[in-house]
Formats: sequence, structure tokens, C-alpha cells
Amino acid sequence: MKLYFRFIILLFLSSIATTVSSQDATHRVLSIPVTRNTISLKEAWTGGMNSPQFSSINLNNDALPDLFVFDRVGDKVLTYLNTGNGGDSTFVYTPKYEELFPADLNNWALIRDYNNDGIPDIFTHANLGNRVYKGSLPGGVLHFDIVSPTLMYNDGLNDINIWTSINDIPVFTDVNRDGDMDVLTYGVFGASVEYYENQTMEHSGDNHYNIDSFKYVVATYCWGNFQGSAFNNAITLNVPCPFKTGLQQEAQGSRDAGNTIFDFDFDNDHDVDLLNGSVGYNSLAFLQNCGDSSYANICASDSAFPACSVRIDMPTFPAAYRADINNDGFEDMLVAPNARDGARNIQNVMLYKNTNNVLCNFVYESDSFIVENQLDFGTEAKPVLFDFNGDGLLDIVVGNYGYFRPYQTYKSTISVYYNTGTATQPAFTEQASDYNNFSSLPNWVNMSPAFGDLDGDGLQDMLVGDTYGYVHFFKNSGGVVASFPTMTISQYSGIDVGLNAAPFIYDVNGDSLNDLLIGKKDGKISYFWNMGTKTNALFNKDSVNANFGGVNVTQVGYSDGSSQPFAWKDANGNLKLFCGSTRGIIAEYDLDVTKLRSGSFTRIDSNFLKHDVGTKATIAIGDLNNDGLLEYVIGNSRGGILIYSDSLWNPETELAVQETNTPSENHFTIYPNPSRNYFVCEMSTDSFVHPQVEVFNILGARMNADFQTNDRRIVVNTTELSSGFYVVKIVDAGKTYTSKVLIEK
Repeated sequence: MKLYFRFIILLFLSSIATTVSSQDATHRVLSIPVTRNTISLKEAWTGGMNSPQFSSINLNNDALPDLFVFDRVGDKVLTYLNTGNGGDSTFVYTPKYEELFPADLNNWALIRDYNNDGIPDIFTHANLGNRVYKGSLPGGVLHFDIVSPTLMYNDGLNDINIWTSINDIPVFTDVNRDGDMDVLTYGVFGASVEYYENQTMEHSGDNHYNIDSFKYVVATYCWGNFQGSAFNNAITLNVPCPFKTGLQQEAQGSRDAGNTIFDFDFDNDHDVDLLNGSVGYNSLAFLQNCGDSSYANICASDSAFPACSVRIDMPTFPAAYRADINNDGFEDMLVAPNARDGARNIQNVMLYKNTNNVLCNFVYESDSFIVENQLDFGTEAKPVLFDFNGDGLLDIVVGNYGYFRPYQTYKSTISVYYNTGTATQPAFTEQASDYNNFSSLPNWVNMSPAFGDLDGDGLQDMLVGDTYGYVHFFKNSGGVVASFPTMTISQYSGIDVGLNAAPFIYDVNGDSLNDLLIGKKDGKISYFWNMGTKTNALFNKDSVNANFGGVNVTQVGYSDGSSQPFAWKDANGNLKLFCGSTRGIIAEYDLDVTKLRSGSFTRIDSNFLKHDVGTKATIAIGDLNNDGLLEYVIGNSRGGILIYSDSLWNPETELAVQETNTPSENHFTIYPNPSRNYFVCEMSTDSFVHPQVEVFNILGARMNADFQTNDRRIVVNTTELSSGFYVVKIVDAGKTYTSKVLIEK
């Protein structure tokens, strides 16, 4: 009744409503050229990859298999279109499709087609088990809905969760070749593989067992009659399985806390063979099935696979995936780390071409498939904009947590990329990958650089924060070109903010002296005001506001926020504070100079970018092409850099849902925009017939929103939507219309 009453009032108000155009979210930038070691990087701004998982997918409804990548580090989706070239440029990074995937994919995500309809579906981790999203193509655009929140099996009495470790990669395939999708996964103790058989085909014609029902039974708790060692990555064959429950069987010998399994038919005998990975080890063990599709028996194990080519060596927890890389119709193999940390973070995607020859299935091609084209600084890139060579163009200086080194601490570096373009067309060229050999400084990891004049000589000095909460001073001894030959003062001013110091130098209080804002692991910001002079900065470690502006970007229930501050004065002279965070959002605040030593700032936006950049986000702001609009340079946990802009550099990066067949005429208007509890969609001329309305958040997830229709107007109830940008899609009479709306609560 309330909704109907509101609807009537809105129809009355609509006659006097004024259309307000929505503020566009920032746009992705991909086209700025980057050169490293004289080689032009084709896809520099992808954002890096640490533990990528690969699946074939059809993103644009053509005849070519595209590539879906899910990185366990940051739970980030990346999408690549297949160009059909069949060579090094087969796949081109195309981020617009990333917005179509659910925002809650986590730990692992694999594309499968469980119902054989030609539309990709998603299997992902959920609640110590497995969740399934069913794909569809409304209006010709990919869309996903949860079809099974948790895969379950029935033990004869109860439905029980099919347990899958958060660290594992399970197998979803038709094990017994009856036409439905079964599950192979390691059990609770990780010693043996359990086989859950899908019952759809066993109950053909029974609606309770339709393809979407996902009804499973346990076929065996020790598929293949093998068991992994509790002490190393050895495989024991011919292990009997007389027990009634998986828990009893597994209790014989627990295994390490992570396993990956990859299914393929090694010898073309129409059954499932495996490659088995284990946490802490670099190789994949080949497990040959000498049984058949109805009864598996692993009869041979080889830890040096493939025997006919370069052996798999991927520290320290490899997993294998399939994709047709060269468009020859045969699925090739990709091997990458499966760990969130403590694993190789560059040169970390091995490509093996499928020869379709049983004598040598896979032949090694490269250790840097796709990643060789990216800017990737290992783990946690921390970019800063700074005119390093004094030519008036903003260069990029990048700190990082570090590059992985087996049995050693990470190698943390400062990299320098000069802007070798022009004032209106930036381009970056690597000047130093390890500036002044800073990586040799003892016990340094997690370098976070910042620049500002701290001694009044007119030159920008450098502070570097570290993982232990200290900041270190490097005096600029150069001239036009900056020079930081050595550390000037270790543990500058005795400052210690706990862990993960992320400094920013800025005159916050307007007294012409540069102050310090330092982010830290607890998600708060410490403000150290400069109590010295222009030529002799003075910071007292005991005079600090350790909770600057009341900012805290730590997610509820977590202890690591890793704030990273950036202060900026906008075109209207208003001072803003941006803050990066562990969870990957950039928060925006009004920096109120009356509340520097106490009080809380007004938060303008809890998620400024409205895009998924991955975790451990950092931000630097500048105008790279002097068009009066800002660019936002973002670092992330995967070690890469992303650039967003208030201007549209690359139209091809926009949301895929905006590519539907929106006609130039009869476009609809949204008002009020921004809106709070409702908005109205109104056609300019024609009336709606039988419209269907969908509302997507900026990550591509479909949201719940009730609507009512009357002639040319649709009223959408947004009371259940949170603040942010949304895409509205209306399908009516064979036509599709889209527009954007900003919800402000």
C-alpha cells in the first residue's frame, strides 16, 4: 500500500521534476605507453597477477574461447578476449567484462558449463564448500545467479556440505561420463580424494533431480585408492578403502593444509587422470588412472611431470588449469601458484602447449604467459607521482612489499619510471628497477615512498616507510634531477607507528611547513605536525594525533586495515583526504583543518572508485595529460598498477551492460538523479509495453529492486540499495535500454 501511494505521488511530482545528470564513475585507462628494457609493454596497466586461476569462457558470444582469470590474491576477476590470432597476441585484456561477474567470488573460481547450454557457469568457494552460479544471457549480456548456495550430498538420512578446503582447487567434471557434473575434492584431513556423484542422470525424468538440483551421493571417500603423505608430497598407491565414513578413513593419515587437483585424460582411455599439487612444494605429481570411468585406480605416480619436457617448477604451491591458447582445438595447460603469499610473484604463469600426442602431452613454452606484458612489481605495488627528472612531467616511482625469493625474505625495491611523453600525451620508460640498489638495505621490506621538502632547500626529499612502522629519511642531493644516493637518517625522528608505515608529506595545517600523515596497519592515520622551521623540520614522536580525523579503514572483524593517506586540494580549494586500504577500497573525506588534532572528518564516499581493484589499494592523484581532469594511479596486492581517470581515455573499457542494443531514440531518463529511496525511469516518446527492469551495482551483480509501471514511467524502489553507482537495464518489446543512477543515502 505504501509503495502504491508513493507511486501515485511520484507520478504527480514527475510533471515538475528536473532531470539531473549523474556523475560518471571514474574510467579505466589502458592506453598510456610503457617501455621496460626497451620492450613496449602491451598491457602495462592490467594490475598484476600473483596467484591467477584460468578458465575458458565465451564473453562476447562469438566462436572463439576467451579467457577468465581469477586471482586468489585480492579475489580479483580479469577478462581477456580472444582475437583469433593464435600467437602471442591471442588474448587481449578487456576489463569491461569484469563488471558482469558476482562480487563475492573468493579463494577460487572456475568456469564450467554444468548444464551444457553453451553459457558459462561459475563454481567458487563458499562456507568451507562450493557455490554455483548459473549463467544466462538476458539481452545478450552475461548474467549470473546463484543456483546452489552450497553443494550438498545425501548420506541416506541428511544433506551434508561437500567440504572443500579454502586452500584447495577441486575438480568439477563428468567423472563417470553419464552427462552430469561430478565433484572430486580432498576430504577434511587432505589425505585422499573424495568422489561425489551427481544423481541427475541416474534419475532421468524425475523433476526432483533436474540438472539444477545438484543432488549428490558419496561414490567413494578414497577415489583412485591412493593417499598423500602427512610428512611430504609423496603419494602412496593401492591404499584400501574399507571404511564407511570419510572421517574414519581420513583419520589414518592427515595431509598438509592445501591440495590442488587438475583432471585430464593423459592416455586417451576415457577416464580421469590427475595432476596433484601440494602446499610447500614446487612440482605437480602425475597420477595415472589404470581403471575406467566407473572405477578409478591410480596405478602410477610421477612427481617430475612432464617427463618429456621442462618439468613443472612453481614455488611453492602450484595448480594447473586448461585453456586453448593457440586456437588449435586442443586444451593447453597453464600452471600458476595457488598461495596467497609465499609464492613466486613474477614469471609465475607457465604455459605448456598441448601436442595431442600421448607420448608427450604437454610441451613447455614459457614461464610468463600474459604476465610478461604487464607492469608487475611482485607483491603490493605502491606507486607515487613525482617529477623525478625535473622536466615538468609527472613520473612514477613505485615501492613494493617485495619480490618472492625461496628461503629468503622478500626483495623490496624502489622502481623509477620517467615520463618520456609530452604534457598532453604521457608515456613511461623504466629508468631503474632497483633504484640505487635499495633492496640491499638490511631487513627492509614493504617500502612505501613519499616526497616533500623537509629541509627548506627547495628540493623534494624522500621518506620511505617500512613494514615495521618506521620511516627513513633520504635527502635529495641532486639538482634538476633528483638524487637519493643513500639513506640520510634511519628511523627518522624516532617515529614508530606500529606496522606498515605509509607516509605522505603535506602542509596540512597551512603554516608553510610540511607535516606528516602516516598510514598504518590498524587502518588509522597518525598525524605528526611540523614544530620546526622551514630549514629544520621537527617532528616529536610523542606529539601525534594517532587517530587523525577519526579515519579507520579496517573492515569490521579484521585487524589489518593498512591505511594509505593522500591529501588533495580540489579545483574549488577544498581539502580532501583519500585513504587506501587492505580491503581494496579508497575512502574519501573532507579534511577539516579545525579538527586536525581531535575530532572526526566527514566521510564523503566509502568507496570512491566504485571499481574492484583488488586488495591493499594505494592511491596517487595527478593530471597526467593536462586536460584539467584528474587521473588516479592505484597500486594493489597483486603488485600491479591501475589507472583511472575522470575523463574517458578508452571507451572500450566501459561496462559490458552498456553495450546492449540501446537505440539512439526513445532513450529513457532517470530522475531524481542522484536519488535516495526511489527513482523514475521515463521514456521520451513511446510507452513501455511489458518492461523487465534489472539494477546492477558497479561490480556487475544484480540487485533486488521492486518496480511499478504506468505508461511511459517506471518507479523503482531503492530502499534496499546502499549508496553508490548503479546501472539500470530495461528490456521491453525486443529492445534494451540502459542508463546510470547514483544512490545517495
